[in-house]
Amino acid sequence: MSDVYIVVHIATTCDESTTYVTKDSSELIEFAWSVVDATTLENLDKESVLVRPVNTPITPYCSQLHRITWEHVRNAGSFKDAIVKFDTYIQDNIISKNKEFSLVTFDMSKLRVQLPREARDKAVVLPPYLQHPRVFDLSTEYAKWQITHPEALSYTASSLSNVITALEVEIDSDTEDALKNPLSTSPPAAPVSSDTKTMATVNLFTKILVQLIRKSIPIEDHASVLTKPYDSAKDVSVFLSERSKILYLYNLPNDTTQSELESWFTQFGGRPIAFWTLKNLDTAEAGKTNAASNSPHKSKGIAGFAVFATHEEASESLSMNGRVLNDRAIEVQPSSTRVLDKASDLLTPFPPSKNRARPGDWTCPSCGFSNFQRRTHCFRCSFPASSAVAIQDGVNHHNNNSNHNQGHHNNNNNNHSRLHYNNSVPFRAGDWKCEVCIYHNFAKNLCCLKCGASKPALAI
Repeated sequence: MSDVYIVVHIATTCDESTTYVTKDSSELIEFAWSVVDATTLENLDKESVLVRPVNTPITPYCSQLHRITWEHVRNAGSFKDAIVKFDTYIQDNIISKNKEFSLVTFDMSKLRVQLPREARDKAVVLPPYLQHPRVFDLSTEYAKWQITHPEALSYTASSLSNVITALEVEIDSDTEDALKNPLSTSPPAAPVSSDTKTMATVNLFTKILVQLIRKSIPIEDHASVLTKPYDSAKDVSVFLSERSKILYLYNLPNDTTQSELESWFTQFGGRPIAFWTLKNLDTAEAGKTNAASNSPHKSKGIAGFAVFATHEEASESLSMNGRVLNDRAIEVQPSSTRVLDKASDLLTPFPPSKNRARPGDWTCPSCGFSNFQRRTHCFRCSFPASSAVAIQDGVNHHNNNSNHNQGHHNNNNNNHSRLHYNNSVPFRAGDWKCEVCIYHNFAKNLCCLKCGASKPALAI
């Protein structure tokens, strides 16, 4: 249980396109925070620090979005200065007094992706609570609150205005200004006000937090609200203790393919042996959200996993956190076999390419790879096409019987989704079964394609 909540909001350089500022080159220009007592809900303090960017400009779009111009940051300190100032405050006012604290924000990616990436680029060592933060995402906590408040069902967490309305947050002129969509207004006239938008945004998030706590009483009826933060430090601990070979990927483009991921990792020296994504899953339900504003142009990405041959290779690829794939900054976090096992029923391979399947093309029942009609064996695992056709015919026959006798598709869906994990694929010379998850691997696989465990010595 936290003694205090530290509400944070981060403003960075940005551009309407990627002409001047790309998603993995954006820089911190303001770091604002507010401290709330978890018991009295009193706002104990609030501060802000401006930062002078060194590699990217403050574009007109950025000025319009954050109400920050070059004049604001011309004489400001560096990224490192801002981190030191924030850390000094935390050490003097929170840690030295033995207070437990959690960070709170409405855009968790800024803490989990933006800050670590920029710190790495500028050779700045973040304090542990920023490097692996324990953070509550306001939109996620609001969604948990909604579960016991059906009257707020139509006020979805994807809109900041909805959250404010449902929680009955009182807003003043500054708060109302922070809510405005900058894309719908004309550029600010010079000279710009000395007050930036970041502090007003922090005040707004603080009010949302306080109202959420007040409306989560009695506590026994809201047991899930503000009780389970995203704890990156705990994820890292599990990753290291089990020497995991698995990384979690988030905010991937919705049409990401296997070949794109392979090329992306290769670009940064990584060579995963397998990729998985989640099928039929709303990533918001998994506790991840990018809903940072009211912008209608904001869309959620998809999640996935990358499996490596060794723990060391997986660890090295953690440095890709915040790097861009297509037009998105990808979140790369440590994961574990425990997480992959829990998601096993939802795992499916990424599509091999963006090309549409043509008549006669077939999907390998062993590894999920999509093959052209002319291939007599699977391009990835060499599974024979004739056996694939026989298996598919058997599945279709079973599906037809299920539909005829029962009038629904449940058996069809369950059997089809588990094809990848059953033992219908015959063993051939050199094939081996994983000692960890009992997955059937082909002879050429040096690591299990499901959980990443190494091939047993006796099987080599």
